[in-house]
Amino acid sequence: MAPHTADSSIDDSDDSDILDDGLLSNAIDESTPFNLDDVPPAVESDDPVPQEEVFHSMFIAREGQETTGRTWEQTSVCTLPLSAFEKIFRRKDKATAANLLLRRTNLRIDPHLTFASDHPMLLWDASKHFLDFVLVVSGSIGLHAFLPNTISDHTFSVSLDFRLQNKQFKPKFGKLGFDPTGSMMAIGTGSSCELWLAFCPLTHIEDLSLADETPLLNAMKHGETRLSPRHYRMAVMFIASALAQISSLPFHIMHTYGTDEDFSRWRVKEVTNLYDQPTINLRLEDLKALHAYIVSDWDDWVRNAPASWKDDGWLQSRAPLSVACRYGQNQAIASLNPTARCVEAANWQAEREYSNIRYMSMAIATDLTCKPVSRWEKIPEDELLDAHDIIYDSPNSSFRQPVNLEDFPPRDPDTQKENNIYDEDGRRIPRFDGLCSPNVKPCGVLINLESITELFSAIIAEDDGLAFDPDIIMDDENLGIPRVSVYPQAFLRKYGHIQCNTVLPHFTPFISKIRNAVSRDTVGQDDLDDEALDDDLFNDFPHGFPPALLASGCQFYNEISHRIRPSAALHDVQQGRITSALSGAYATTRNAQTAHKMVLRECGLHLPHQRYDNKIDINDVPRALRLENIYIVQLDSLKSAKRNGSSIYNDMVVPLASYWSHPTIFEAIRPHLFVLTAEAFPHVYQWTTYPITSLLERMWEHFLPVIAKGGKPTPQVVELCSVLERALAYAHTGNAKVLATSLMRPLWLVKSLLEQGLPTFAPSVRFPHAPCVPVAISPVDWPTLTNMNAPAIASKRSQMLTYGNDHFEAYKAEFHIQLSINQLAPNAFKRYASNVRHATIIAVVALQVYIADVKTLVAGGVTTACNVMEAEDAIDGELHALQRRRGLRKWLGTSHPLGYVNKGYEHLVSCVLPESTAHCEGLPNPTKDKLSIQDFARLICDMSRGTNPVAIAAPLIFNGGSTPVFRVALTYMRKYAPQDSTKSSEKFLQEAFIIAANHLHINNIPWHRPAGLRGRRCQKPVFDSWVNLGKAIDLQAIERHHAQLGNAAADASQRAQATDTRAAWSAELITLQSLADYILRSRLPDEFAIESIELGGAASTAGSEPSPNTIYEWVFANFDINKPLHYIALIAGIYVSRILPDLFFADSDKPRGNVTNPIMLTKAIRALPWKPNSSGRKGCKLPSQFIAMVPAYIIAVYTPTSPLRIHLKNSTKSFPSIWNSKNSAKGITPLLLVRLGLANALSHRIWKGGPPLTHWTLLSPEDITAKHREIHACLADRQYGPFRIAVILLGIDKAVNLGRTSQTYTINPAIASIRVNKHLLKADSDDDEVEIVEVKTVKRARLH
Repeated sequence: MAPHTADSSIDDSDDSDILDDGLLSNAIDESTPFNLDDVPPAVESDDPVPQEEVFHSMFIAREGQETTGRTWEQTSVCTLPLSAFEKIFRRKDKATAANLLLRRTNLRIDPHLTFASDHPMLLWDASKHFLDFVLVVSGSIGLHAFLPNTISDHTFSVSLDFRLQNKQFKPKFGKLGFDPTGSMMAIGTGSSCELWLAFCPLTHIEDLSLADETPLLNAMKHGETRLSPRHYRMAVMFIASALAQISSLPFHIMHTYGTDEDFSRWRVKEVTNLYDQPTINLRLEDLKALHAYIVSDWDDWVRNAPASWKDDGWLQSRAPLSVACRYGQNQAIASLNPTARCVEAANWQAEREYSNIRYMSMAIATDLTCKPVSRWEKIPEDELLDAHDIIYDSPNSSFRQPVNLEDFPPRDPDTQKENNIYDEDGRRIPRFDGLCSPNVKPCGVLINLESITELFSAIIAEDDGLAFDPDIIMDDENLGIPRVSVYPQAFLRKYGHIQCNTVLPHFTPFISKIRNAVSRDTVGQDDLDDEALDDDLFNDFPHGFPPALLASGCQFYNEISHRIRPSAALHDVQQGRITSALSGAYATTRNAQTAHKMVLRECGLHLPHQRYDNKIDINDVPRALRLENIYIVQLDSLKSAKRNGSSIYNDMVVPLASYWSHPTIFEAIRPHLFVLTAEAFPHVYQWTTYPITSLLERMWEHFLPVIAKGGKPTPQVVELCSVLERALAYAHTGNAKVLATSLMRPLWLVKSLLEQGLPTFAPSVRFPHAPCVPVAISPVDWPTLTNMNAPAIASKRSQMLTYGNDHFEAYKAEFHIQLSINQLAPNAFKRYASNVRHATIIAVVALQVYIADVKTLVAGGVTTACNVMEAEDAIDGELHALQRRRGLRKWLGTSHPLGYVNKGYEHLVSCVLPESTAHCEGLPNPTKDKLSIQDFARLICDMSRGTNPVAIAAPLIFNGGSTPVFRVALTYMRKYAPQDSTKSSEKFLQEAFIIAANHLHINNIPWHRPAGLRGRRCQKPVFDSWVNLGKAIDLQAIERHHAQLGNAAADASQRAQATDTRAAWSAELITLQSLADYILRSRLPDEFAIESIELGGAASTAGSEPSPNTIYEWVFANFDINKPLHYIALIAGIYVSRILPDLFFADSDKPRGNVTNPIMLTKAIRALPWKPNSSGRKGCKLPSQFIAMVPAYIIAVYTPTSPLRIHLKNSTKSFPSIWNSKNSAKGITPLLLVRLGLANALSHRIWKGGPPLTHWTLLSPEDITAKHREIHACLADRQYGPFRIAVILLGIDKAVNLGRTSQTYTINPAIASIRVNKHLLKADSDDDEVEIVEVKTVKRARLH
């Protein structure tokens, strides 16, 4: 099942119409290289923990992150041995196991379950080697990477499949030599490998230096690798023309370039029979013929292609190279058997002809095993001497000496440790054979994560022969610092797997030795007769040629991963299947219900962890530590005699595989190994995860009968199941991508997993005894994401991938509604009565799902339309489609897509309309209908009521997730509606939807098409028909400070907002002259929101002080434009934002001496010139912040019930320090209130703030009322009122300056001067009245 989602719909993957129906394969091979960093999509979190945090948590206390409260630190910590978990598991003691999840527990490893890595009775072996991944890239046009090095082979066959258009190129390691974005075409499979055509830029084929400078795949960020629809069709037509020329194949092509330049006018199967069979099997002779035709015909085919095919320049700038990729095969190599090694070398020689291969990347792995021996048996010295010509006492050739075994005893007489001896190559020669009991199993080996990073140092002490060579470790300077990622296993925290972007530096001398042996010496000194070598080919490289051998990364992991997790997508305990089974009870559609039955059946047979238990319940389960390095061979740098399969195998692959057993490397890594006994490994996974798996079993046993009877587990149960499965996945992978932080942090799981290893739940989670629900949490304690009580959710991926996006949205909405009922958001819709608040919050939840449905509708419609445009009109169609897709992406990213905020309307117009020339007309409304917000609310209620509902029609979406959500929402909302009459109840419900729609900025909704020719009315909403929900009134157009936008969609958005009284508006984008048209709208300015304020570290405070976030939330929740103070505060904030950054004053402007009279001091402060901060501090240049912060400051200071004033009352008569520092940095202080005429100074301490309400005082309620009347009267004067307000707030000088810079009238458009008479006030007056006197000017006649 591949559910359709809004996000995926904008992807141009739906391109089947470019090819023919049925030409895309449904069975796409999704195998990928084994990679510790991969996790299945079902458990990949949308908000994961960074992987580096796993490592840092071992040593570093995290700072700046949200804490889980003091109760975590106060919770007692106990230490349990691993054997205790083993006993609980073997006794199946589920009650004790569950209780462990409620305790902070540190795990101690019992000594009898481990060995020290240097234990004298351990037999180490590194003789088994494997090839896990191979990537071969040709260096010239053709199929060189597919062709074997043989004249004839009757067993050879490749299978071509041209239905793989959607297949992505997955390797994350290795080298291609070019950017694969939009260049890769999967064409089938060969002998255990995938076959690709890579349409490589000609510049990278012809210029080797460009190819070699291209970053490695693990250092490159590339886009989608598949070809675009048009390019894919071109490639198919070229291959069809080549195949048609092979007489032994039954293919024909009637028109080499189709029947028309317009792709939409013909189909591939109309001009060729290439798709008559699903796959095409080619013999060796056929493949060679196809290769020959590709090489010889490509240039002519491109030259003769239609001009429209070459408009974008892609076709003539590219050429098809061959790429063969093989991974996950786990094939044994480098056998110790000489005969087997000769056979392997012959196979490598025959597999491929390497003269035209440019790069070969491979993952070479070695299994490091150890077994406990019962005793050591000495090897006779004669056998050692017969096997080795000379024996040394050290592996280091710089100071080693030959030894006489008769004078060099096998063991040191004092320590009884073996006296090691070494051969010519520095390898240790064993002097004892370890004898094991017949049934002894190998030990399990992991990495010590605390110390392993020490090995990846660039300098190796006391060994000049191991100097660091940057060319060996990597060829990109950005990779100079090793980046080690750790992946703890089995909740052991300090032990597990690792991945690094380099190899161990201890490999440096060995790789150098290989490079020296296989590389060309210099241009002109080696192979001068090689005509294939251009004399100037390598001049750009310091040594004459690029490095022949590179190492790009490594990963160390236990081999059991290959049995239980052959790829990330196939790990049993990482699929979230129990979560899917429980959440499927919420399914409402037939497809979702069918999928639910399948998941129930799967889990009913065996739960995921039970299948894992079955996999490891075998005698010879693998336990070795797999040490895997990624190497890259750049074949153009090899000697001609070494450029063949046999040499690559013997001179490179075998030595690289065997180096792990070299004493220099093994002795370096051994101290960092963690060895578990065979009795403990891999069963340690079962023991430590039993608290989780036993709880999952209890939940399954409890809820399976409930689901079978048609019941549903609560959303809390589903989400707790999801976090349990995520914690279980973390135990098996150590990958932080599975941790959903928004839910798992508040529940303590992130903190416990990272800091102590074992999972611990917060006290809010309870595990009642049977027959009660196995796990529970109060709705009041459920973590939420917003002040609207939106629940934190961990099951999103599992539900969406199994049942689709609509199912998940309905589930999430019901969960949100239930939380909202149980706990009102503290500051949501606080101005309304409690029952209205409840109903409105529920309506918001439902409308959010409706908005998601509209997104899906528009995304699907626009994507389909773009596909048609691309097919119909070559270049113009692609350009228009590209613009529409770009507009769609921007529209989907807006916070309010159905309103005008953040250019939502503008982006919607740009993606809905097919041509940019039509943007000026705004959203299409072919029906000419107009609805009010009341009509919209009524339609929702009528179509969603429980009895006799109206048939679903526009604007509701029949198959959308919002349809069932509206029904559920109305059911809950009716509980809060008046019960005296049906009419009052319906009115209540509609009003709740109106408030919610206003809150969500729903101004435009999708509508149906006009009636057909026969008058039959269309009912279904479509993406290209819209209706506006506002009543048009004659308002002047929105004016801007900056230049008018240069595109028609923006102009259409302006006009729509100007005629919609419910439209959002921006205080920054209007003139002060037009403020009266907006200030009393039903919406506040966009900037007046907490999102406009950069809280940063001010979001929380320690102790009892209220945080700035708390104060701001209170202000915005309680704001009422009808209150005089709030009205004045908002206008003051808008005016202050217009004079930025002039919120300060110069010290030289302060009055000389101490002014003690409060009235004179207030007047002196109000007379200060407005200037920028002399210190040059930043932060006073963003108007949106001040439009929010200045009103919030005024309201918080004035209102006795605000958190700020309550703190002032209960504290030592001071505002919170973090509140003061945040506001004073921007000049928002009590002094600013005095300068605005909203406070009076009482003493000189006002210059430094002074204790609140002690050295300065607020205006009385009567004064505030009078000032409100004065400002309101000014706004009634549309011409000069805005200027008069500036005088009231800022003084005459700044008001005149503001008038000149903000298009605001200053008394008279022809004013020549302004005379200000400041009346001397009476002693008992503290007002600063300013009289504006117009000075008439004489109009002089102009001289002609």
